[in-house]
Amino acid sequence: MFSIRKIITISDYVTMLNIITGLLAILLNSFSLIYLSIIFDSLDGYVARKTGTVSDFGAELDSISDVVSFGVAPAYLLYNNFESNLALISAIIFCLCGALRLARFGILNVKGFIGLPIPAGALLLVGFCQLINSYLINSILAILIGLLMISDIKYPKYPNKIFIYIFAVSLCLAIVGIPHFALMLCLIYAIYGIIKYIRGD
Repeated sequence: MFSIRKIITISDYVTMLNIITGLLAILLNSFSLIYLSIIFDSLDGYVARKTGTVSDFGAELDSISDVVSFGVAPAYLLYNNFESNLALISAIIFCLCGALRLARFGILNVKGFIGLPIPAGALLLVGFCQLINSYLINSILAILIGLLMISDIKYPKYPNKIFIYIFAVSLCLAIVGIPHFALMLCLIYAIYGIIKYIRGD
């Protein structure tokens, strides 16, 4: 018998915190909880590697949690805060692109990322939604971010450690209502991949 109780690990519990915060972001209409989900998403892989509990089960659970926290939740926040037909359509497109991006990631074995990672896409969308009070602009941005996620643009998997530390601080600021720095860093990351792609690097 395949018993979940016997195979679940400490890193899987961290992943479930990602799912919980993503669901709460929807139920509470909270942008801040998306940033907290990003922290949990970063921690589960770290914990899995440090504890030697990397598994196929954990990878599947992580993908499911990412769909909830970084696909469905940001799409809902976009529509719920900017109710319009265009916001609805762009929210659906964003969510579908995120799911497609995760499905592709699950079958690829490459160094780095192909397409903008969905946590980065979610951060960009919720950051823009917080700072730009326009359903039209945010709807267009949601579609563009979705296209970036399913693009063939290559992104580095692990930026240098200094960037990681700065990004962690920026996420903490975003959680307490100051998303500017996290959005700026993520935007730099997204543009960096585009520039390298255009240059053919």
